[in-house]
Amino acid sequence: MRLPVSPTSELDAVRAERDAWRRRAEWVLREEPATERDVKRRSRGRVRRLLGTSFLTVVVVLGAGLLFGRQQEAGAPDYPGCIGRARYEHPIQGNQYQELVNALYACEVYRAG
Repeated sequence: MRLPVSPTSELDAVRAERDAWRRRAEWVLREEPATERDVKRRSRGRVRRLLGTSFLTVVVVLGAGLLFGRQQEAGAPDYPGCIGRARYEHPIQGNQYQELVNALYACEVYRAG
């Protein structure tokens, strides 16, 4: 019976990984327990990050709403409303594709050329 032989590089890699795990485990054991001050500091940091993220989210949402509202007021045509109205006023039974194409031309999304 022969013993399986591994190349030296594989053994070195396994030993290095084992040593790394051992160092991490020893480091955790040497680490001092968290004091009450550390816990308060961490919780304050979390609260600050949460407030900052919330503020940023509100600013982005309000900015997007204002930007979208200005685009509508600036005279940009209401294509979805126009297309819906055109399809409602001139329906084509059984051919929704042609109905949509006619609505696009009626709303001047496409120009007859």
